[in-house]
Amino acid sequence: MHSFTRQVRPAAPAVALPRGPSRDLRHRRSATVGLIATLLILAGTIPAQATVIQRERFNDPISEDFEFCGIAVHEEGQVSGFQQFRVGKGKVESAFFELAHYHWATTVTNTENGNFFTLDNHAVVHDVKATRVEGTIFEFTALEAGQPFVLRDMSGNVVLRDRGVIRTTLLFDTLGDATPGGEVVEGSFVDDVRGPHPGFSMGDEAFCAIVQDLLG
Repeated sequence: MHSFTRQVRPAAPAVALPRGPSRDLRHRRSATVGLIATLLILAGTIPAQATVIQRERFNDPISEDFEFCGIAVHEEGQVSGFQQFRVGKGKVESAFFELAHYHWATTVTNTENGNFFTLDNHAVVHDVKATRVEGTIFEFTALEAGQPFVLRDMSGNVVLRDRGVIRTTLLFDTLGDATPGGEVVEGSFVDDVRGPHPGFSMGDEAFCAIVQDLLG
């Protein structure tokens, strides 16, 4: 599944979703044609007799100081959701298919002047296919669906909003055992983007110009 969430060893918690802020805030994204409709579609891809393991809910705080687009900022907020794995069968035995729902809600504040913007998302990430390349190495196809990136100014006005569906692929070594997780062989590639994703596709210079205008 997308490198944003797929569990890579060594890792202590079962949940592989980030537990702290991302330096590139735009890439806290997945992607919706309407989150509820998408969830129903994705749920239908899980076989009725599938074995599901490691269901876990999480609700973690975010609090960190860092430099973003040349500005010293503090980020405060929360990430919550749940994650589970479906056990692969037959030709994809030893592959584990991840389904994760998560919600970010954070405020990024300029520590010098108090100006801020808010970020939030609602997203689902779901492995829909695994193809054995060789041995224990699989190519995973994942869908990310939702409204994964919404940036608002201090008045609550929407400045950027991403929504739709993104399909990605990732080469991943499952290590051939009975435990979810493994090693990334080759990073994820975006195969298809549906719906508007201005924050995702925007260049760093253009994005930082927006950040500096909001926080300056």
